[in-house]
Amino acid sequence: MNKTYRILPFFIVLALLVPTAPAWAGEAQFAIKESHKDSNGVTLKTAAGSMRIEACGDRIIHVVAGPTGEIPAPKVPVVLQPCRADHVVVKIGKDVTLSTAGVTVSVNGTTGALRFLSKDGKEVLAEPKDGGKSFDVPSLAEMKTWQIQQSFVSPSDEFQYGLGQHQEGIFNVRGVPIRLHQANTNISVPFLLSSRGYGLLWNNPSLTDFNPADQAIAIDPATGKGKFTTGAKGSYGFLLASDNKDQLVVDVDGKHAINLVNMWTPSSASGVVDLEGKREYEITAKGGPGGLQLSARPPEDTTTFRSEMGQAIDYYFFYGPALNQVIADYRQLTGEAPMFPKWVYGYWQCRERYHTQKEILDVGMEFRKRNLPVDALVQDWQYWGKYGWNAMKFDETNYPDPKAMMEQFHAMDEHVPISVWSRFGEDSDIYKRMSAKSLLIPGTPWMDFFNPEGQKTFWAELKTGIFDYGLDGWWMDASEPEFDILKGHQTFLGSGESVRNAYPLYVTKAIYEGQRSTTDRKRVVIFTRSAYTGQQRNAAISWSGDISADWITFQRQIPAGLNFSMAGLPYWTTDGGGFFRPKDQYTNEAYHELLTRWFQYAAFCPIFRVHGWISNAEIWNYGPKFLDIATQYDELRYHLLPYIYSAAWGVTSKGETLMRALPLEFSSDPGSRAVSNQFMFGSALLINPVTVEGATQRQVYLPAGSDWVDFWTGKHTNGGQSITAEAPLERIPIYARGGSIVPFGPLVQSAAGKADPIDLRVYTGANGDFTLYEDEGDNYDYEHGARSVIPIHWDDKSSTVTIAAGEGSFPGMLEHRTFRIVIVREGHGTGIASTPDPDATVEYDGKAASVHVQPKM
Repeated sequence: MNKTYRILPFFIVLALLVPTAPAWAGEAQFAIKESHKDSNGVTLKTAAGSMRIEACGDRIIHVVAGPTGEIPAPKVPVVLQPCRADHVVVKIGKDVTLSTAGVTVSVNGTTGALRFLSKDGKEVLAEPKDGGKSFDVPSLAEMKTWQIQQSFVSPSDEFQYGLGQHQEGIFNVRGVPIRLHQANTNISVPFLLSSRGYGLLWNNPSLTDFNPADQAIAIDPATGKGKFTTGAKGSYGFLLASDNKDQLVVDVDGKHAINLVNMWTPSSASGVVDLEGKREYEITAKGGPGGLQLSARPPEDTTTFRSEMGQAIDYYFFYGPALNQVIADYRQLTGEAPMFPKWVYGYWQCRERYHTQKEILDVGMEFRKRNLPVDALVQDWQYWGKYGWNAMKFDETNYPDPKAMMEQFHAMDEHVPISVWSRFGEDSDIYKRMSAKSLLIPGTPWMDFFNPEGQKTFWAELKTGIFDYGLDGWWMDASEPEFDILKGHQTFLGSGESVRNAYPLYVTKAIYEGQRSTTDRKRVVIFTRSAYTGQQRNAAISWSGDISADWITFQRQIPAGLNFSMAGLPYWTTDGGGFFRPKDQYTNEAYHELLTRWFQYAAFCPIFRVHGWISNAEIWNYGPKFLDIATQYDELRYHLLPYIYSAAWGVTSKGETLMRALPLEFSSDPGSRAVSNQFMFGSALLINPVTVEGATQRQVYLPAGSDWVDFWTGKHTNGGQSITAEAPLERIPIYARGGSIVPFGPLVQSAAGKADPIDLRVYTGANGDFTLYEDEGDNYDYEHGARSVIPIHWDDKSSTVTIAAGEGSFPGMLEHRTFRIVIVREGHGTGIASTPDPDATVEYDGKAASVHVQPKM
């Protein structure tokens, strides 16, 4: 069946375009013709081409389907090892099944449709009856045919999360049309997590539409208005595409469906609105000056991935059913996140920008003079001065002795990450060297990081120009790359379109592998504005880009960060206080309230950081009231460093997550599934940011299955309910899970401070365990066993704390330490300060110790 489609101008959509499957994609075309099983899976020949199904572990299934007889290798290898699993059983009959110890996948012999079943036979995920596979699919996006598409059935009660970091404030992405495309403030990671206990990794780095919106809406370019007529009643998704300017806004009958306003925006934005059936609605749309394209997706009980380029449908199915297990398996498949140096988990002072060596050193000394804990001061751009953009060298006019500067910082136990870009000024010597070696993307000043020689050369230049002075980390800015520079250009791996979303993976690969090959004495720290599947293995942190300082933007950072974490990447943060701040930021009391609330939230992000454009963003510049509150949360972060660093070891060794959305941690609790503005920080602490101007209370959902203890008062409350929590300006509601042990260290000025004595805060109500992790704080000797763990157990019935014998050792490890046991209750063991009167004390020398704790009255 051939169908002619009208070619629509990008800026004025004039017709409704409804895609249809190509001629060969009917049910019979996917009928299984031949089956060949092996020890790990099965290869199927179908009328349409071929399909490969293989097990990558007890709970992971890999599916590849293409229109030819070949199974192509992926252009971007996000999975580095071949799939293997034990005890794979393949049965071939009318249908084909593949079973592992954890899951079964069934292939319909007539249609080629797949069903994924749990060990007890329950259907977890299914393709539609016709298999849901399409090739060469007409699409509105960029006015061309897209090469591959796969759909799945999605029941109406399903919740879906992940896909990276997006700025619309949407938490549950089920049914939402989202364009997966890298841009400043927009990070696209094609990994989906479901309340049904599964995860999906869509293994395609090209431009991808999640739940494509194929119903075009004509918008008059003169008035910005149009009309839209619904079919069935239900939830309609909208996708607005435009250029990277300052607004993406869609109103349906005067109500916002999409409302994204910033100094610059991504190239698309999404929204969902419940609409009546068979009714005409007035539509208003605003975008950039280059024009816009608006489209809609009607209510559907399906989930669809459609990619612009690709030789085959390629996806991985993960089954938990616990969602934390899905994330752990995803990391095991795509690469574990290495440990950062301990200083990374302290406070980062950042601003745009420090202008001279003296200025940044003076700020570092001022922190120490004021006894304000800090570990990192970030050197932003333009330190290169006369040498040209991103010259990878300091202009000695303003930075006369970088080596001496770094020695002074290190003597103060402070560290300096530095801004590095992926493009060069065409007047710079490094641009000329890279161009002469053909290591740039042709016709651009951007590095071709897909080229292995380019990766090595970039690091070699960075090492000589900056790293050898002693700099501590890499702020890899604009790593999307900025403004979609890959489109229309060739890379080492082929067309830029075919690898469009994977650029940041290769940027971070170049730095991580370069530094690891240079030394194992200094752990790699990469801070970058974009991310892709598997990037956690490159010691990469992402942040939410250049965002505005307003309440709605602040509110949206919470679901953005949680979905990023649920896309499998554990380290993320924001520009605390917003990047684009008001001009009167130092005296504007309304802004100070926003800054206070944002700072409180930032203290519980995986990375604790502030930043601001044209700002002296140090916390003492915003008046004594803010300084007092900020100091308390800065100090609280450092009290919690033993807890945080131990949780980081859980990220590295067990695939855990530091910032845990409630549906991730409490996947069996239906009440947690829609909670988008609370999260667990590690396994014990429930964090509840205040994101409403003027609020002194907020609603808090306490997940079912646990008692919860107010961090500030010690009061116990049952889980499975919503409560009204007090939230005066100086305090956000924090609750500890009953049955938790939280190590609470002494106040130190940096992460290098001695973590002794440690209060073991015990939150009663259930048995609890915690493993205290320590190592040297830097270098990679921990990978070879130079580390220590101390298991700690609380028996709630007998009121006994057992500290097991320590396991392992490392140079500089404390041979003797003091644990002060604090049973948290009303009026005791609460708040920010260490408890002066513990309930028991254990002098610990590495041998097992057990103590019955009788709380002091």
